[in-house]
Amino acid sequence: MKHENLTIIGTSHIAKDSVRRVTETITAEKPDIVAVELDHARLHALLSEEKPRFSIAALRAMGLTGFAFFTIGGLLQRKLGRLIGAVPGEEMKTAVEVAKQNNARVALIDQPLSITMRNLSKIRLREKLRLAKDVIFGMAGLETEKVNIDLSKTPTGSFVEMAMRKVKGRYPGLYKALVTDRDYYMAKMLATIMRSELDSKIVAVVGAGHEREIMRLVKKQTERSI
Repeated sequence: MKHENLTIIGTSHIAKDSVRRVTETITAEKPDIVAVELDHARLHALLSEEKPRFSIAALRAMGLTGFAFFTIGGLLQRKLGRLIGAVPGEEMKTAVEVAKQNNARVALIDQPLSITMRNLSKIRLREKLRLAKDVIFGMAGLETEKVNIDLSKTPTGSFVEMAMRKVKGRYPGLYKALVTDRDYYMAKMLATIMRSELDSKIVAVVGAGHEREIMRLVKKQTERSI
């Protein structure tokens, strides 16, 4: 997706295809800035290849629900990654590395992880219980869709939209914390960069579930500033 001096790439965090697309796009576009869906903590974890570890400090920073979700989500991503021979988050790490190889600056545009996890801890108890049940017995609704998914490739736009609707309908608090709030934060970051770097070409690498809404918000914010 393109708008003015911005190109957004929607990726899957465990798909080999996403790593290829990120490399090819950055190499072809030769951007001045590569913006990635990371904060300082997640970038450090990716580059150092540290695995999440339990600590009282992390528990306090994220809240119990946030820490549990972060841990379970990480385990699931790593399991799927091993299944298809991919490393979770490899496309973000690749974006940073290819940016440096092409002398592009790297911008970290995601909301701090500790804030996202604290927001997760604030969701209602009923939704927390529903989420725990679904983690154990399977994500309700998604498995009923007759869709063949190739985990090695970035999901199609139609599948992403269907999945996001399902998640938003069943887990509204979770969706707000993980998607809506972060979409707004990342769009605001990108709009700010665009306004301050009018002559710079920007490539942003974000998860496929964020791509469309971030672009809509960026357009709205940049048009408002004209």
